[in-house]
Amino acid sequence: MKTAGIICEYNPFHNGHLYQINKTRENGATHIICVMSGNFVQRGDLSIVPKAAKAQMAVDNGADLVLELPTVWAMSSAEDFAKGAVSILKNTGVCDSLSFGSECGNIKKLQKAADAVLDKAVDAKIGFYMEQGVSFVGARAKAISDIYGSEMEHIISSPNDILGIEYLNAIKNTGIEPMAIKRDTVHDADSDSPFKKSAGEIRELILKNDMSFKKALPHSSYETLRQYAKIGMCPNTVEDLDKAIMAVLRRFEADDFKNYPDVSEGLENRIYNAVRQSAGVSEILLRAKSKRYTMARIRRIILNAYLGIGKGYNKSEVPYIRVLGISEKGKELLKEMRQTAKKPVIMKYADFQSADGFARKIFSFECKAADLYSLSFSKPSPCGTEKTNTVYIEKET
Repeated sequence: MKTAGIICEYNPFHNGHLYQINKTRENGATHIICVMSGNFVQRGDLSIVPKAAKAQMAVDNGADLVLELPTVWAMSSAEDFAKGAVSILKNTGVCDSLSFGSECGNIKKLQKAADAVLDKAVDAKIGFYMEQGVSFVGARAKAISDIYGSEMEHIISSPNDILGIEYLNAIKNTGIEPMAIKRDTVHDADSDSPFKKSAGEIRELILKNDMSFKKALPHSSYETLRQYAKIGMCPNTVEDLDKAIMAVLRRFEADDFKNYPDVSEGLENRIYNAVRQSAGVSEILLRAKSKRYTMARIRRIILNAYLGIGKGYNKSEVPYIRVLGISEKGKELLKEMRQTAKKPVIMKYADFQSADGFARKIFSFECKAADLYSLSFSKPSPCGTEKTNTVYIEKET
């Protein structure tokens, strides 16, 4: 048995994701574990479909086990997102490799970039550029370029390579081997690219009700999305929660924002002022973002404040391994994990009763996040769905 992990969002699951799963199997994986963000995603937005739908899409298209990356880590910086997801894979005790998409596709170059990120000389240069108003990501790219050359700047600036670098640093000393799947960056839906359109482009088409997005999804993903749309549970965006979020944020004083991840250096005042001057979330984002503070960072701060997820929780390992979906082959993994897992394996709500206090606290955040996410539906769900939701099991063929 050779088990590969994939850290993902599947927002929604498209042909590029299917390509990665297939290439991972071609590279020797007999089993695939997907660690997936849930109802809220790393860019600071709602998942366009509920996590149950994403788990179904993943299993129907080749994932053997879908594990949840809790919202606390899912809505974090790239570094904490990667560390949280890798901690889950490591603690299963069965993961041999980590497969990830990469614009570069060259492990040696990516590893050099990963080492550069940890270089203290780079740290000093980052501070210099940030003092000039450059965002952290931009400052890091410039600092690495200064010390290691312009080729390295290209790697450190490419979105999938940025995550890949964080994955490489997160898997150090875990025994998990990296597997970079080179991304085709052509997103023309009529091209021969296996990736066709990006997830962002697909979401835009879905929101416009432009059915050309259908070509970019596996048939089973399209059918799942269609079924959830039929019952009013997708598509979901942060704009659907506009009034709910504003109702929370307008109660805040400037100092209240200090309690949430990614808020530092007086950013709380900038966000507070933006809230007071704005009639909706989109206006807050436009007023609060700057060259130094990216849109994604501001979005995550706003949503963490809405959900009540404070600082510090994402600095520890994820305290449990929660299963969202499973295939027939996944049952083999689950059987082995019962012997090897270093954290509790959660299949149902009752399993949390024997978990420690930190695990129960993280799950309580997940319950609140699900209740507040459902306010984006055309008919919101009652509270408590996290305690009654079941694992998606692969349909018999």
